[in-house]
Amino acid sequence: MAFNIQNSKPFIEFDFGINVQKGLVEDFSAVGQFGYNADVGTSFETISSVGGIYVYPTTATTAVVTSSNSASDDTGTVLISGLDQNFNIASETVTIGGSASTTTFIRVFNTRMLTANTGDANVGVITTTVDSKTVATIPVGYGSNLSCLYTVPANKRAWIVSASVGMSKQKELESKIMVKGINNGNVWNTVGYQSSFSVPVYRKFEIPILVDQKTDIEVRAKADATCAVSASLGLYLEDYH
Repeated sequence: MAFNIQNSKPFIEFDFGINVQKGLVEDFSAVGQFGYNADVGTSFETISSVGGIYVYPTTATTAVVTSSNSASDDTGTVLISGLDQNFNIASETVTIGGSASTTTFIRVFNTRMLTANTGDANVGVITTTVDSKTVATIPVGYGSNLSCLYTVPANKRAWIVSASVGMSKQKELESKIMVKGINNGNVWNTVGYQSSFSVPVYRKFEIPILVDQKTDIEVRAKADATCAVSASLGLYLEDYH
């Protein structure tokens, strides 16, 4: 727009999010996580396709990827994204039903199919295992895992700027954002809470929630009767030392 004294907004608006994604904001990057739990009941569960309360690895190990329909999915490939044994960002492409990764992971927050053996998506449920724990599942036909959780890498801190939650039925729903720091024992702290009745909720935090390095973040929910629940988190990562 042209600049003149008659303009009601004589300045250029800076879209922080877009410019972070373009790599134009020094020391910042962006992360968006989304999840789905098809069977949330009257007790809190993590909003993840793994189901139940998510269990985190305690020892960094290699990752193994398998399918419930090995005849159709074996030889397809999956990109695993997470953190290595030092809590640094790490990723590796692994063959379904093939050898374990060469990277040792302490956290996995995203798995995404790159190639399919049959058709254009996964025919079976794709399961990624680390430290004998299921860390991600890709539901049939989705091509990506659905987990509303994240762990802040080493030498970074996170600013949670938005969150959403929705439900499949007209039910009462309680949801919360929880964090657990690596030096905080096994204690989870609630840093955001929202109740709703059948109406999806989106919150933009005018005062972002600050989360330190090596901290687990997840969304949990419960309902007054069983229903499917979706959730998302938007956050910025800032480099610091």
